[in-house]
Amino acid sequence: MALRDYFQDKGILVTGGSSGIGLALATQAAGLGARVFLVARRKSVLEEAKASIEKAHPSAKVGIVDLDVSKSDEVETRIGELAKSESIDIVVNNAGVARPGRFLELPAEEFRQQMDINYFGAVNVCRAALPHMIARGRGGHVVNVSSLAGVIGIYGYTAYAPTKFALCGFSQVLRAEMWPHRIKVSVVLPPDTDTPQLAFENQYKPAETRAIAGTVKTLSPDDVALAILRGMAAGEFEIYCDMASKMSGLAQGVVPGIVRWFCDDAQKKVGSAST
Repeated sequence: MALRDYFQDKGILVTGGSSGIGLALATQAAGLGARVFLVARRKSVLEEAKASIEKAHPSAKVGIVDLDVSKSDEVETRIGELAKSESIDIVVNNAGVARPGRFLELPAEEFRQQMDINYFGAVNVCRAALPHMIARGRGGHVVNVSSLAGVIGIYGYTAYAPTKFALCGFSQVLRAEMWPHRIKVSVVLPPDTDTPQLAFENQYKPAETRAIAGTVKTLSPDDVALAILRGMAAGEFEIYCDMASKMSGLAQGVVPGIVRWFCDDAQKKVGSAST
């Protein structure tokens, strides 16, 4: 289906919509005639994001909701109220955080915080929005932004990768439960993307993580956003954002030993260089 035909006049809720992939996706969707609702924690940053979309597309309809997706009661109230007053057709669960580091060196609270935001944040938003989407009877689409690290365990991401693995499993089950209601579900598996979040991660990546990441091309937020929109319009469940990521994801499912060897080899080279 043509992109504009799929997104014209649709209401799209985007968490983590104030920067990075979320803002790029919201901006492109607004250009396709969608009504966009940006969700993030900081109101001032949301207002800046809203202004940037309206500057790019003067006729765009943009709303903002400042909330923390990890707080279930707040999400249920605020998203529920929005879904009652506005037609939400598409939910994009993009909010996420990552703090890499070796397992034995990471603060214990990182494991809980990343799971609360990356996984339970998506669960909370779906629980708040889906009853209203189902009640309207017009179908819809839920998109959960996981990561290539959600199918391939990478050195240095013991706190982050499990949250994205969980999001993949959640998406599989949710797809089975939602298609009778004509609500599609997709899960996105992007590689490293040039966002403020990646800049934050790069401060903490162990050398081994950097070596493995260096073998994968970093994508721009605009390229990832366009891949997501195209995958949605095509009805894809698993959305890969470039061919290299797709081949890596498929290889992990078919010949996981080769993927492990590839990652281990990059890791060993770091060890050799330091001796």
